[in-house]
Amino acid sequence: MTLKMLLREALATAWASKVPSALVCLITAAMCIMTISTVGRTAAAEEQVAQRIDSSGARQLVVTDKKADGLISESIISMASNFSVIERSVGLGSPTDVKNLAIGEGATPVPAWAVIGDIGSVAQLEAGRYPGPGEALVSTQALRKLGMQYPVGAVRIANADIPVDFAIVGSYTPRDPFTDLDQGVIYEAQSGSSATNLHLILNDASQAAVAQGSVLSLFGQLADPEAISVRSPLQMAKLHDEIVGDLGSFGKSLLYGALGIGSLLVAVVVFADILVRRKDLGRRRALGATRSDIVTLMLIRTLIPAVAGALVGMLGGLGIAVSTGSVPPFAFCLGIVILALLSAGASSLVPAAYAANADPVKVLRTP
Repeated sequence: MTLKMLLREALATAWASKVPSALVCLITAAMCIMTISTVGRTAAAEEQVAQRIDSSGARQLVVTDKKADGLISESIISMASNFSVIERSVGLGSPTDVKNLAIGEGATPVPAWAVIGDIGSVAQLEAGRYPGPGEALVSTQALRKLGMQYPVGAVRIANADIPVDFAIVGSYTPRDPFTDLDQGVIYEAQSGSSATNLHLILNDASQAAVAQGSVLSLFGQLADPEAISVRSPLQMAKLHDEIVGDLGSFGKSLLYGALGIGSLLVAVVVFADILVRRKDLGRRRALGATRSDIVTLMLIRTLIPAVAGALVGMLGGLGIAVSTGSVPPFAFCLGIVILALLSAGASSLVPAAYAANADPVKVLRTP
């Protein structure tokens, strides 16, 4: 029999045997719904964890000069920025209060940070231009606190012992993970200044151990090992691996269980259908159908309702996942549909092989 003839016969058989076809359709749909709504949520959670661990905040390594001894110099910041595992690096000084120069002593103070390195690493320019020596940027959130309508004017350090003024030449919004800079002012540090904190944004959180060792090597042998502290994403990376591993194991267990039970039920339905239709299959064998024709016929006959059930199950599973707020990737859902169809097809092979190897004469003699 040609493939076209087998397909036509399978369609006719599937339509004639409505109860077995409906059962195969329902079982396949149930497999997809259960898998997508459970394992799919696990996959979505795993993806969310991966996205969070890949955020700039989770990839940030911070070295702090605890005693402000000038250990984090411009040269160290520059060398650290050249590491292959570093996306960007910048030094920040300790914040100091500044006030709107036009208002004077009665003005509301806001914090100001000296930036050593590329200011574009910590701030996205919203208006004006990047500052030079003696100039500063004000955050869009701090404009109102300073009593400014536009990023134009000047600020003065609130400490009377340090009468330093900065001209405002633009406004900014902080880049992730420097969200704490959204309430104040940033300015370019004077040449030769040192930073209190060295912020390093890694390319990948898994590179934290390499980056930490490389950065600490820049300081050489410190007289006081406690002079600097390091806040590293190393533990975050390890936690990510553990969480992803646990979620993956749990998801695989659910997936194997759902597919296994579904495959067993499909095999039972197909076998029962073969027993009911054994005379029809024996008649086909007696009329010249080969064993491979019978196996292919039963395989296609099983896959036709299985395809319909898988598509309905994918839509149902996605609906449940959307209602819970954990939507799995479409590629995952498509993979579940393919696995469900493979399971349904594979489970029909043993009953189909049984029918194909049955003696047609003996089957036709059975009352």
